[in-house]
Parts: sequence; C-alpha cells; structure tokens
Amino acid sequence: MERSSSKGVAMNVARSVGALCLAAVLGLSIYPEPAGAAVVNLTQIDFEFDGSPWTLGWKFSVNAPYAVDSLGVYDSGQDGLAGSAQVGLWLASGGSPIAEASVPTGTAGELDGYFRFTAIAPTILTPGTEYIVGSYLSGDLATALFGGNGTVDPLVTVLDVRYSPEGSAAFAFPSETDPGTDGAAFLGGNFRGAVSPVPLPAALWLFGSGVAGLVAIVRRRSSVSVFQR
Repeated sequence: MERSSSKGVAMNVARSVGALCLAAVLGLSIYPEPAGAAVVNLTQIDFEFDGSPWTLGWKFSVNAPYAVDSLGVYDSGQDGLAGSAQVGLWLASGGSPIAEASVPTGTAGELDGYFRFTAIAPTILTPGTEYIVGSYLSGDLATALFGGNGTVDPLVTVLDVRYSPEGSAAFAFPSETDPGTDGAAFLGGNFRGAVSPVPLPAALWLFGSGVAGLVAIVRRRSSVSVFQR
C-alpha cells in the first residue's frame, strides 16, 4: 500500500505540473494571427492608366513585425489579367527583391477586392525599415490610392508612390517618386499577410526545464522511500 501511495504522489505531481505547463504555453506561446486581407483595399476606382511602361508601386513601413505571405497585382475589371504579372518586394534602399512572385494570366490568381494574389514563402518585415512593393503587368491598366478611395491595414503606413525609371527593364526596382505624393500609392503591386507570430519567451523555456527537474526529483524520492521501507 505504501509503494502504491508513493507512486500516486509522483503521478499526481507530474499531472499537476503538466497541466500548469500547458496553461502557460497556451497563454504565452506563439499566437498566430489569421491571414489578412489585401493591405490596400480600394473602395472605389477614381481613374486608371496604362501600367505597362513601368514597374509601379509604393513605399511603406510597418508598425509591428509583419509576415508577408502573398503578393498581388491590380486587376482592372476584376475579370482576369491580360498577361502574367511580376510582383516584387524590396528594401527601399534598393538591391534585389527580398521576395517576388508571378501572378498568372487570367483568373488563376486568387481575387481579393481589386487584386489577384499568388502565395509566397512568409517574408518577415520589421518596424524601422522602409520597403517598396511594385509590379509590372504588360498590356493592362493600373490605378492609384490617393486618399479617400481606399483603406489601408493599420499595421502598415503608406509613404509615397514609386515607379521604375523610364527606359528601364520591364521589371525593375521602382526607385523614382514624385513630390506631393505622401500617403499615396501606384497600384500596381499589393500584398497580404499578418502580424508575425511572437516566439515563446525564454523565461518560459527555463520554467519548463525547472518543472521537468522537479518531476524527476519527486519520482526519485518516491523510489527511494519505497526501497527504504
């Protein structure tokens, strides 16, 4: 009876500690945010223009770590793309895209509002860094966000319009801007994503290690008490 009682104590401690760990993990571990809608959501189309001579886009920053999971392009008429589009995401300082995608011709890309999207491997954006998203779509129309004709994800701040230099390659870094375009965007490119998951705090891992040690000690003491009896 004494041996059974000792084992029962160890099991009860292990179960209690396990429940405590589970509660801590549920409360403090990674919390995934649901996939977001298009960062720029147009509520009306004020005007359109030929988008093919340039890579069109906009510069922006994020207010929290943000995981981009798809890139998109404007679909005039929401009825499919006339040709495949290339979409890129760059650091505003330039260089090669940190993420890029091709949105296929027609309706194969997922339609979200006035944009068609293609999924990419999650790309993490960080506060304090400026980025540019842009797209090249031959033979199709582009539009713009100039305040009042759309909404923007509150985690993202639109800074200004961007476009590639005239005569550059079809798909190129959109380095140029125009004065007076603060808060505006050439669409052009768009993206979707969500707040980047928060990693499990180091303190919780240490707590878990300590708990595991406590369980082991209780079990050893229970075994010793059985042999002593």
